[in-house]
Amino acid sequence: LEVKLWACNFYSQLANALIIEGDYQSSISALEHGRLSATELRYPELEMFFVTSTLHVHLMQWEDENVIASAVSKCDEAWASIHPERRPQCLGLFFYNELLHIFYRLRICDYKNAAQHIDRLDASMKNELQQRQELMEELQALNQSLSSSDLSPRDKLALSGKQSQLLEQLRTMAGQDSFAPGNSGTVKQAWGEGLELAPSPINGEWLPRNAVYALVDLMVATLGRPKGLFKECSKRIQSGMLIVQEELMKLGITDNLKEVDLQHSAIWMAGVYLMLLMQFLENKVAVELTRSEFVGAQEALVEMRKWFTRFPTILQACESIIEMLRGQYAHSVGCYSEAAFHYIEAAKLTESKSTRAISQVYAAISYICIGDADSSSLALDLIGPIYRTIDSFVGVREKTCILFAYGLLLMKQHDLQEARSKARSIMFVISQLSILMAVSMNLVLWNSILGVTTG
Repeated sequence: LEVKLWACNFYSQLANALIIEGDYQSSISALEHGRLSATELRYPELEMFFVTSTLHVHLMQWEDENVIASAVSKCDEAWASIHPERRPQCLGLFFYNELLHIFYRLRICDYKNAAQHIDRLDASMKNELQQRQELMEELQALNQSLSSSDLSPRDKLALSGKQSQLLEQLRTMAGQDSFAPGNSGTVKQAWGEGLELAPSPINGEWLPRNAVYALVDLMVATLGRPKGLFKECSKRIQSGMLIVQEELMKLGITDNLKEVDLQHSAIWMAGVYLMLLMQFLENKVAVELTRSEFVGAQEALVEMRKWFTRFPTILQACESIIEMLRGQYAHSVGCYSEAAFHYIEAAKLTESKSTRAISQVYAAISYICIGDADSSSLALDLIGPIYRTIDSFVGVREKTCILFAYGLLLMKQHDLQEARSKARSIMFVISQLSILMAVSMNLVLWNSILGVTTG
C-alpha cells in the first residue's frame, strides 16, 4: 500500500515538473500512470485527483476538443465512483472538478451547463460557510465556558471532549486528514487555508480556500450579467474583491508596494490574487458599460491600469484585456476612431487566436460606425481574413461576432441579400444560446447598430 502511494506521489510530482517545462503530453502520460496506481489501490478519491489533474492539463493545452470532452466524462465517472458518504470529505476535489467543468463549458460557450455547475458550486460554498459559522460560534461559546474558574473536573472534561468533537468537524469540513501531524489544537489549524485534493504523501492542493471562494464569486458575476442581474453581480464583485484585497494585504501588498519590492516567496500567490482582482475589475467595467454607467466604468479601468503599472510582469497577460476594455469604453461614448485604435492594440498584445480575432472584429465594427469609405475599407481589411477562417474557431462567440460584423459591412455596402444570408447564419449559431446571453455577450456589437443607423 505504502509503495503504491509513493508511486502516486512520484507521478504527481513528475507531472507538475513536466507542466512547468511545457511538456503537456508527457505530463498527461505521468498522470495516467498515477491514475492506474490509484486504481490498483482501489482508492477512488485518489483516482479522481489524477483524472481532474489530467483535465486541467488538457484545458491548458486545448488541442483536440473530442479528447477534452472525453476527459470531462472521465471526471464525471470518477466522481460517481466515490461513495456518497465520502463525498462531503472531498470538498477540495468537488470544488476543483466543478471549476474545471465551468472553465470547459465557458470555453465552448455552453452557458446553460456552465450555469448549472456554477449554481451547484455556489450552493456548496454558501452551505459550507454557514456550517463553518455555526461551528465557530458554538466553539467560541464553549471556549468561554472552559475559561471559567468555577468548572468542576467532570464538567471540564466533558467540555474538552465537546471541543475536540467540534475541531474534528471543522477538520472534516476542511477535507483534512484528522491524523495528520499539526492538525490538533487550534481553530485555524482545524479549518486550514487550503483545500486538499489528495491524501498524504501527495497532499495535493490547487488554490487556497479563499482564492476558490473568490473564483466562485467571479463565476456567479460573469454568468449573472447576461441575465440582467446587475445588483447581484455588483454584490458578488464587491464580495470577491474584498476577499482578494484582504489576501493581498496578508502578502504585504499595500498601496505603495510595487512588483520589484515583492518577496520572492510571495510572487506566485500574489500573482493568483492579482489576476483575480483584474478579473473582478474587468467584470465591473462590463457591468457598468451594460448599465451605461460610464463614470463607474472609467474608474474601474483607471484602477486596472494602476495595478498593471505596479505589477507589469505578473499582470502582463492583462495588458491586452485593458486595451480591449478601453476600446469598449471609447466605443460606448461614441469615440469610434479611438475605440478602433485600442482594439487593434489589444490584438497586437495577445497571443490568443480567439482574443486577437475578437479584437479585430470589434475594431472593424468601430470603423464601420465611422461611416466613411476609407473606414469601411479598413473594416474589410480586418474582417475579410478572419471570415475566411471562421470554421477554425471553437466557440460560438467568435463565430457570431465574425458573422455579425461581416453582415454589417455588407449592409453598409448595400449588399442586402448577402447581409440577410449572414443574418440567418447568426441566428443559427446563437440558437445554441439564450437570446439574452447573445445580446450581452456581444454588447458592443449590438450597440454598434445604433451607431450605424444613426451615423
